[in-house]
Amino acid sequence: MRSSASQPKVQRQKRTEKLIITGASRAFGPSLLALLGSLTLNWPHHPPVLVYDLGMDEETLAVLQENRIEVRKVPAFVPHWRRHFTWKIWCWNDAPARDVLWLDAGVVVLQPVDELFDVIARIGYFINPTYYLLSDTATEAACVGCGVEPEFRNHKMTFAGGVVGFRKEGIFADILSWALQIASVEEYIQSTIPLGRHDQAILSLLIYKHIPNPIMLDAMIYAGWSSPCQVHGQKIWVHRRALLADDMEHFKRHVSLPGEPYIPADPSSQKRTLLARARQALKKPIFALLRSRFSASKSKIYDGVRD
Repeated sequence: MRSSASQPKVQRQKRTEKLIITGASRAFGPSLLALLGSLTLNWPHHPPVLVYDLGMDEETLAVLQENRIEVRKVPAFVPHWRRHFTWKIWCWNDAPARDVLWLDAGVVVLQPVDELFDVIARIGYFINPTYYLLSDTATEAACVGCGVEPEFRNHKMTFAGGVVGFRKEGIFADILSWALQIASVEEYIQSTIPLGRHDQAILSLLIYKHIPNPIMLDAMIYAGWSSPCQVHGQKIWVHRRALLADDMEHFKRHVSLPGEPYIPADPSSQKRTLLARARQALKKPIFALLRSRFSASKSKIYDGVRD
């Protein structure tokens, strides 16, 4: 790695075999509780969960304590730790387990996904494509940090950082360690282009660099974004705080209380515009590539902070 920064220290505790990890700030507290409820209802025999605290409010923390959900506060390990999703890479490294599944707080699980841990055990990782080109999401500075030429980005997809899994052994343990070292230099992880994707860019560059022909799973199944019924057999919905209020409350009541499987409603079904129907028909692979080409210049550069 070309980065000369020292690697931030992470906690080292006794590791378990399997672990689900997530993290939330104050703004994502309700979504976090909905995620936990979806795990209880729709994946009742899931591995234990560890929540990383990015500044949650007292009410959310009290619910987690009441339901005996383990919480770990992310330290200010570098000045920019809360920006650019730098904290997420720290969490990946800190997670005290051999096999780890990261789920963003803005997702809900619709069915059991035990097979993701089977994939991790077999090939060492689980990744989804975002259907954005890496040449549009990775900055030249990120390439410098990862020790690759800018042309290395060409003709490659970006991997998602919102739903990702890995075995913290072998090459992927090295990738996580390198990613944290690189991300500790703000220039390498910050976005300077409209479609820049911070942690996703660094993770993608390092995976392509060190894993020839990486295997991707179906993002429609494991990271569907437009609705909880986007495709037949969908297992995870990346709703990004779009859950309807009734569904949010239902999941929150089941943070640790067992119940019947529950599929939330499709928010877009209440307001189905022509554009929404067209977007759904095109699906993300085509839509995202078109958007990356024609709307990048109009997009706002995002620093990764949502409070």
